[in-house]
Amino acid sequence: MNEFMSGSICYLNGNWEALADAKVSVLDRGFIFGDGIYEVIPVFSGIAFRLPEHLNRLEESLAATGIKNPFNRGAWVSIINQLVATNHGGDQSIYLQVTRGIAPRNHVLLEEVQPTVFLMSSPLVSNGPTTAIAAITLPDFRWQRCDIKTTSLLANVMSRFEASRLGSEEAIFIRDGFVTEGASSNVFVVKSGRIKTPPLSPGILPGVTRNLLVELSRGPDLVIEQAMVSKDELADADEVWVTSSGREMVPVVRIDDRPIGNGDVGPFFHEAQSIYREFKRRFSELEN
Repeated sequence: MNEFMSGSICYLNGNWEALADAKVSVLDRGFIFGDGIYEVIPVFSGIAFRLPEHLNRLEESLAATGIKNPFNRGAWVSIINQLVATNHGGDQSIYLQVTRGIAPRNHVLLEEVQPTVFLMSSPLVSNGPTTAIAAITLPDFRWQRCDIKTTSLLANVMSRFEASRLGSEEAIFIRDGFVTEGASSNVFVVKSGRIKTPPLSPGILPGVTRNLLVELSRGPDLVIEQAMVSKDELADADEVWVTSSGREMVPVVRIDDRPIGNGDVGPFFHEAQSIYREFKRRFSELEN
């Protein structure tokens, strides 16, 4: 048992307990069917980052799956804040999961059950110097509702394993000749000064970091278009980045063992990262 498991306090169905001691029934539909949704929320200096946006997505995923929302917005905020404080503040990553609950195994839920609610915290290592990664492309063989943040992530896990086997850190999905997203990230492409990210659709997750960059792009120093990106455009790009709540912004300098642009981190990434970090700095100052 590692130090994180032994020292972290989690929330499970109204109880606060050591993560190592938390137990869920084998009849939980999240365990049997992957019948649940989740969120990952970064915490900086003890404050949950973009919490309203994460809770919006949580509520949308619950509504889309028909899973009962166990709490109102205020109760969610209270539980998350207490979890952060209980685990000593600072920089954390909050994992939040809601499943449909515990019931006899049947595809159709025959009785009303209470959702299973689980939250845990793990240390979040703040990004230091920018580290570029390599990626591969794979056919997007996932289901048609990738906008729901479901715990059913087998296709994503398989794709990340394949990327790792080939010496890369991410897999970028291609569907019908166009980029959708990464196995655990959203994708941005730069060509001749034009920055593009695939538009929101049922085929991609509405990433909170992705959406923040699009929001920040409304000024003169950063212009991001939400537009389709073909596989050929990806291969011919000057720069490629991926974004997620946990990794924030990461440049991709090789795809399918070929360099992107000149193989270095590009100037548009540095400009976007600077604007993003300034937003984070202002957020921390306002919240504290």
